[in-house]
Amino acid sequence: MTAGLVLDTSAILSYTAGSEFVGERIAKTADQGLEVVVPALCLSQAYREADSEQWHYLDVLSTLPQTVVAPVELNMCAIMGGWSRMLKTMDLAQTAMEAAARPIVPIMSAHADLIHQVLPKEWPIIEL
Repeated sequence: MTAGLVLDTSAILSYTAGSEFVGERIAKTADQGLEVVVPALCLSQAYREADSEQWHYLDVLSTLPQTVVAPVELNMCAIMGGWSRMLKTMDLAQTAMEAAARPIVPIMSAHADLIHQVLPKEWPIIEL
């Protein structure tokens, strides 16, 4: 399957807070037969920041058939480490890496300004 959307931590937390906008984008991506990529570091950070009532939504999101939880691989570490200096967080660096590793895939994020420090200004970002 081909990726159709990458969610960063801010998008994941919006989903757990009941954002219809994020839920609709996930559903639309699935309806197109595309995967929703959830970087493992973003999912971990979301579990860290979520309250106990939101954990259920994180469990649901990570087990949806169209969701792919992307692991951190050894070959990503050098670039992610460098990008995290500019982006200030490792989870956002993994988001950018996951998007950049595929043909142009939109990122859903509240941090477009930061992401554009490492990805081209033309990169499609669905802003929250």
